[in-house]
Amino acid sequence: MAERITYVTNDGVTIVGNWVTSPTTIGAAILLHQYPSTRQSWSDVQRILATRGIASVAIDLRGHGESIKGPDGIQLDYQVFKDEEHASSIHDVRGAYEWIQARGIERDRIVAVGASIGANLALNFLSEEPHMPAAAAISPGEEYHGVNTFENAEYISPHQSVWIVSSADDEKSYVASEQLDKMIVSEQKIFERIKEAGHGMDVFTKNPKLMEQMADWLRDRILNFT
Repeated sequence: MAERITYVTNDGVTIVGNWVTSPTTIGAAILLHQYPSTRQSWSDVQRILATRGIASVAIDLRGHGESIKGPDGIQLDYQVFKDEEHASSIHDVRGAYEWIQARGIERDRIVAVGASIGANLALNFLSEEPHMPAAAAISPGEEYHGVNTFENAEYISPHQSVWIVSSADDEKSYVASEQLDKMIVSEQKIFERIKEAGHGMDVFTKNPKLMEQMADWLRDRILNFT
């Protein structure tokens, strides 16, 4: 059963999330949805992660879903965001990371998972946070709404792990994923090349076993991170 949680980012945005625990928690995941989805898109993934001992918080990125309260009560709406406002969603990720730590889970047991723009945010946050063991990126791109991965890929450390999945029919993401695979120097790196599976969370709809493969990979990265 998901618990509705809230926290305030360091730039004053109230973020709403769904927190799902595991009976035997080994770590936690931050789940970042694609544009223009919401946190509910991760419900199946949260269930599968919990069976691997991974708690998770799926958040509504600023301006999406219930995360519409900005500083001084300003209403936020992603539909009118400029690129810099989308890019500021990295503060939402940082807030989730700190919220999980406040629940007693150590920072080197927290991973990030994202789809589309959420994938870009997950990779960028990994590049900023050397204690994070891994990130999984579903249909990442070079740039979505001002969130650029190529500028940050070189800052992902060799000891951090990256799992990328992209479908060949999603040309923009596939080409970018090929390039990211070359740019990232991780010692534990997987690029799942699939076909005719679309973009973002559609790849799980077309390939349900990928969810379990990703969950297993994340579990191993959390357990083996040094």
